[in-house]
Amino acid sequence: MVNAPKPLPINLGEVFTRNLAISEGASASRLRAKDLKKPFHGVRRQGHPAVQDEAEIRHPAEVWRERHRLAMDEYAVVMKNHQFFSGWSAAVLWKLPIPFGRVRDMNHIEVSVFAPRRPPRGVGVSGSQIRPFLAGTNYKEGLHVLDPASVWAVLGPRLDLPDRVALGDSVIRTPRFPGNLGTPSGVQLATPEALGRIAHTKGRPGRRLLIEALPLLRDGAVSAPETHLRLAIVDAGMPEPELDVDVYDCMGRFLGCSELAYPEFKIALEYEGDHHRTKTRQWNRDLEKYEDYKRVDWEVIRVTKWLLYSRRKKLLTQVRDALARRGWRG
Repeated sequence: MVNAPKPLPINLGEVFTRNLAISEGASASRLRAKDLKKPFHGVRRQGHPAVQDEAEIRHPAEVWRERHRLAMDEYAVVMKNHQFFSGWSAAVLWKLPIPFGRVRDMNHIEVSVFAPRRPPRGVGVSGSQIRPFLAGTNYKEGLHVLDPASVWAVLGPRLDLPDRVALGDSVIRTPRFPGNLGTPSGVQLATPEALGRIAHTKGRPGRRLLIEALPLLRDGAVSAPETHLRLAIVDAGMPEPELDVDVYDCMGRFLGCSELAYPEFKIALEYEGDHHRTKTRQWNRDLEKYEDYKRVDWEVIRVTKWLLYSRRKKLLTQVRDALARRGWRG
C-alpha cells in the first residue's frame, strides 16, 4: 500500500517556491513528490486547475488562454522586480486578441527586462530584452506587465496586417453599453494618439509595419473577426462599414446594436461567434433582434467564421449585392 504524501505546511499557498516550503519545514523529498506540479524551476503547485478537466468541451483558444494565465501566476512567485510579462503573455493578461494557432512557442510564457539587464532563461520561459525608451510597463491583476500600447508596439510587428490592426483596434476601443442604456464595463486601454507616438519612435523594431497599420485602426471593434471583416470589405473596393451601430425604429425605440453596419443603406453585418450558436439565450435574442430589424426595413447579413475565413469570396459577394440592392453604385 502506497502511503499518502505528508501534509505540507499549512501557510503555503496553492503556488509557492521551493525555498519558501523548505524554510517552513517541508523536506526536499516531499517537494519531489508526484502530487506537486513543477511548472518552473523552483516553483511548486498544489492540486490541478479545473481548466484541465474541461479542455475537451471548450474552445482550444479559450483553454490555451486560461492555461497560459495560470502559468503566469506560477512564474510570478519567482519573478524578479525588474522583470515583466510581454508578448503573448502580456496580451493574455490584457485580454487582447491573439491569432491562436499561429503562436510560436505556445507553451512558453514571455518575460522581458529593460536593457542592460539580462533576460531570464529556463524551461517554459521565453526571455527578451527591450530598450527602456521603447516601452512602458504597468501592473495588471498584481502582475508586472507591458502597458497595452507597448504590447501593440512589441507584438504587432510579429503579426500579419489584419491581426496587427485587430490588436490595435482592441487597444484603442472605447467600451460602450449598447444603446447607451447602461454603464460600460472597462476603459479604453490607450488612445490612437498614444499608438501613433509609440509607433513613430525612432529605433523601434518593426516601425514601418506599425506605421502601416496606423491609418487602418478604428475605435469600435469588439473582436478580431470584426476587424478582419471590415478590412476585407474595404480591400474588395466597397465602402467601409461603420462600427458599433445602434439601430432604432421610427419611434426612437432601441432595437439592437450591430458590430458593423451601413446606416445609409440599412444593412447590418452580424458576426456570429460560437457563443451565438451554443448559448440559447443569445440565439433567441439574435432572432428577436433580426425580426425587429426586418420590421424597420433593415437587411441583416449573418457572418460566420466559416464564411469569413473559408468562403470569403461568397461573403463579399453577399455584401456587394446587398449594397447594390439598397442603392450603392460602386
